[in-house]
Amino acid sequence: MSWDYFTHARTLELLYHKLQSPVLTRYRMTQIELDVLLILANHPGLDTAKDIVEIRRLTKSHVSAAVEGLSRKGYLLRVRRPDNRKLIHLVLLPEAAPVVADGQASQQAFFQTLGRGFSPQERAQLDALLLRVTENVRQEYLRLEKED
Repeated sequence: MSWDYFTHARTLELLYHKLQSPVLTRYRMTQIELDVLLILANHPGLDTAKDIVEIRRLTKSHVSAAVEGLSRKGYLLRVRRPDNRKLIHLVLLPEAAPVVADGQASQQAFFQTLGRGFSPQERAQLDALLLRVTENVRQEYLRLEKED
């Protein structure tokens, strides 16, 4: 195959983490802690640990540890709602705002780098192709899960 998906995916991941590194250092946090804050900020309504695990395919134990650390740092509040006392919702506290803003700025720099040199039409085509690839992978993963 002419396109090595794993090499390209890893290269994207390395750049993303490199751009996030100053934020991690500035706020003394782990990548997963920052990921949790950014997921909550960027995906309103997806505010449970389960949502975070599903969005980023992180392990439950890593998300749980990150939520604990963020709660201790005063960035996150765990809330049980009256309609479902079992489910814990995660709420960003105002103290998280500077961290989120810096993390989102790094994300923006990452996406600007990815889009450099592409016309708007090429970006739209790339987005459509990547969505198709993602959907193919998702469907096959679900099919294989049913076989297990």
